Parts: sequence; C-alpha cells; structure tokens
Amino acid sequence: MSEKNKVEEIYRLFQGLEQDSQDALFDKQLLERLIDLIGELENSSDPILKKLSKYKSHLNSGMTLRHFSNIAVPFERYLKKAIQDDDFLVSSTDRDHLVTPRVPLHFVVDNMRSAFNVGSIFRTADTLGAQKIWLTGYTPTPHQLQVEKAALGAAFIMEWETVPFDTAITNLKNSNFKIVALETSAKALDISVPYEENQPLAFVIGNERFGLDAEQLQKCDEIRKIPTFGIKNSLNAATAAAIAGYEWRKQWQEYQVKV
Repeated sequence: MSEKNKVEEIYRLFQGLEQDSQDALFDKQLLERLIDLIGELENSSDPILKKLSKYKSHLNSGMTLRHFSNIAVPFERYLKKAIQDDDFLVSSTDRDHLVTPRVPLHFVVDNMRSAFNVGSIFRTADTLGAQKIWLTGYTPTPHQLQVEKAALGAAFIMEWETVPFDTAITNLKNSNFKIVALETSAKALDISVPYEENQPLAFVIGNERFGLDAEQLQKCDEIRKIPTFGIKNSLNAATAAAIAGYEWRKQWQEYQVKV
C-alpha cells in the first residue's frame, strides 16, 4: 500500500470510528487497524508522516471521543481535507419517545441556500418539540443528502412541507399563528421581550446573506432580533433559529407552569 493510500485509509477510519462510536465505545477491530496503520508511518521517509506515527501511543480504547477527535486533526491537515461541519457530526443514542407533547411552534425557511443550515434547523426544531417546518422558495428539502446528514434523522421525524411563501403565511395565520420574522431591522424587538401568553408562533428565517425582503416583512406580525456584541451584526441562520426557538420555548413553559 502506498503512503498516500495508507493515510487516506487512516483518515477514513478516523471518520468511521467517530461517527459510529456510541458514548466513546469504539469498534475494537477498527481501532486496532487504525493504530497499526499509524504505527507503520514510522518507517516513512516523509518527516511529517514519521512525526504523525507517534500518535499511535495516544490512541486506546479508554480515550474520550474529544481526545480521539483531536488526534484526527493533524491527519486531516496533512491530507489538506476541506472538512465540512456535517462530516464530523457525531450522533448519540436518541430517545424513542417525546419528553412532552409537541408545542405550537413552526419555522418558515425561505430561500436558504445552505443544506447544512436547513438540516440543522430540522434538528433544532425536533429538540424544541416544534410541530412543523415550512420550506419555501429554493430552500433545499430533506430529499437532498446534505440536509438529511445534518439533520441526523430529524428529517424523518419532523413534519415538513414545501409551499410558496405566501401560502405558508396564509395557512399559519388561518390557524391563529403569530408570524415573527428574525431580522436585524432597526424596528425589531429584542428576542427576550415577552410574547403574548399561550399563542402559537412561527419564526420566519430568510436567505443567509439577504434575509427577508420588505414585502415579506410586511406580511409578518412582528420582527425580532438577537442582540450581538462584536463586529458582526448577525448570526448564522441556523444558530439564530435555535436561540429564538429556545427563548420562545422557555417563555411557553413558564406560562404553562402559571396555569
């Protein structure tokens, strides 16, 4: 086996072991194969590979997943791999039931380009116990592999529908949902301002770069923003969805305790 092929196999083993491990329990046979391959690099004429061979002694069945992932980094860099976030998402053992019934929270995702962001919103929506996601414009659907990968199974659980933007808004308003756009507008309310008690709500999230246009904002009941304190004035779309969703869920739960 050539050195290039050997390092490629090491890289694939790192990926496979990280993604398949459960609670840092590694496949014994694959881990031993990985350790042996790294050890063989000691005989390389390449000084970098010779140095990488020393990581053999840092791998063992009792290591944490974080420790294992850190060791993978120099091998990725050696191969100059452009690792995407979803390549190293590690799934844990999920529940087989909902903790509580789903709450009247929806997300409208319009003209989002990133399949990873869409998949992340699916995952967030499920963890929030939300009811549905509306995909409008050219937003990718769970039929695309990258959405499915980033969602880590949530795309099979969450209810979703692809419709025109106006149709989604009309259907939600007819069901008495309050429509809240997430935008960095001067007129926007802070995300922590109390919502009306016990009202169903839908967050509208637009294109990562351009957001929502003025006509779309007019069709929303309210605009909210998440405060930022650095040079950048906005968050990643999926991150914003998570922060907004958890703030609403916190307020919803507080109201349920009152009644």
